[in-house]
Amino acid sequence: MIRPFDIPEGTNVMLGAPAKPMDPLISNALGELVSSIEGIVEAHLPQCFVLGIMDKPAQILVVVIDQTVERKIVFEQIGQGLSRILPSGQSLDVWPMDKENSLLGDIRTAGCQIAGSFAKSRE
Repeated sequence: MIRPFDIPEGTNVMLGAPAKPMDPLISNALGELVSSIEGIVEAHLPQCFVLGIMDKPAQILVVVIDQTVERKIVFEQIGQGLSRILPSGQSLDVWPMDKENSLLGDIRTAGCQIAGSFAKSRE
């Protein structure tokens, strides 16, 4: 079972596109994994840094989960998939997020979406 990345509300979070993205074979496999899990609406692999929580910036897996599904089941499926996809000794923080999260716009702007779709606003 994976432990979800928990960020207290009001914490300063820095997000963006990674300067050195992970191996495309891994990110593609992650995209296939999250696309296969019922209840994941969209997923992203942005670079993230949270002062006081993370030692250094890292790519993380952000998953937007439908509120009608049981998160525990989704996390179990993600954990099983990560153990198959990631090289031995490598880990990946997973940040579950609701569609209403105020940081979701910044995550989408980073351009690191690997699954799902979202409506871009038109100005």
